[in-house]
Amino acid sequence: MRLSKRHSEAAPPQPEHETTKPGPPWQEFLDPMERPNREDLAKGHSAFESLLEPVPLPRWLRGKGRPHRDKLS
Repeated sequence: MRLSKRHSEAAPPQPEHETTKPGPPWQEFLDPMERPNREDLAKGHSAFESLLEPVPLPRWLRGKGRPHRDKLS
């Protein structure tokens, strides 16, 4: 009984790497004018603008409010 796999006689030659990566087969059916891609949507602003905008702190980070009034005075 033989446990090793038998190799095929001649493997077909592998095509050389192409310079452009072919897209998926369904890509030819997409209309590029149908909706903008991420790069087109982000053209008007930079990523740093949203980082620098002030954001309100959540209630648990704001700290304590005013102390309770002293009812004795």
